[in-house]
Formats: sequence, C-alpha cells, structure tokens
Amino acid sequence: MNIVSILLVGFLSFANIDLISIRSAFQKADESQAHTDELYKSLKDYSKNDPVMLAYKGAAYGLRAKYELNRQVKKELFTRGAKTIESAVASAPNNLEIRLIRLIIQENAPKVVKYSSNLTEDKKLILANFSKQSADVKAVIRAYAKRSKTLTTDDLKNL
Repeated sequence: MNIVSILLVGFLSFANIDLISIRSAFQKADESQAHTDELYKSLKDYSKNDPVMLAYKGAAYGLRAKYELNRQVKKELFTRGAKTIESAVASAPNNLEIRLIRLIIQENAPKVVKYSSNLTEDKKLILANFSKQSADVKAVIRAYAKRSKTLTTDDLKNL
C-alpha cells in the first residue's frame, strides 16, 4: 500500500503543474542551465491544452536549446519550441502573457534562426492592453521590461 501511495502522490504532484511555479521557474531559467533544465523537465511532458502553459513549454524548449551542444538537437529543440509558442498564440491571440513569452524568446533568439518578426506586434498589443491585466501578469511584464530591449520601463511608465 505504501508504494501505491507514493506513486499516487508523485503522479498528482506531476499532474498539478501550477502556473505560479512555472512563471517563477521561467524567470529563473535565464540565470543558469540548472534552472533552465528544471523548467524544461517540468514541462516537456505537459500534454494538456492550456495555451499559456503551452507557451511556457515552447519557451522551455527554446531555452533548453541554448545549452545543447549537438547542432541538430539544438535546432530541433528551438524549432519545436517556436512552433509550440506559435500554436499557443494562435489559440489565444489576445493573451498578453503568451505574447510576452513570444517577445522574450524572439528578443533573445540568435539572429541565425530568424525568429524575431513579431516583436513590434507583440509590444503594441502588450502596451495597449497592459492596464486590463491581472496583477500577476502586470508583475511579469514589469519584471521583464527592466531588461528588455523591445519593451522598456519607459513604455510602461507611459501607460
């Protein structure tokens, strides 16, 4: 009975990936490979259809590609990540958190992958709808704006 309980608890904790912990892990992922790997491992098997979580999953693939040494695997990870993010955008085109995730990945993508065509579009949408967002989403946007080249703190001050 103890083994069943342990397996059930492990399954339930895996199944209940919460958005708050994923946001936190995403913000830390830029700090180190260990944090990136933690985010990647927590989302790589995510199979539900929540567009925000799928955007974070795509971002995790894209971030993980940064540390991959094999060029082919690096390309596959980044491509899978970009496709997952684009799918999330298509599912919820007005969701600012998803747009921010895409902006972050595009802003930091190597120029060689040519994944930066939506920066202006995403910035405009974020700025136009910032005031309508929840406090959590506003906090995520503000935190990134402090280091962004595209979305700046001056942009947010003008709102």
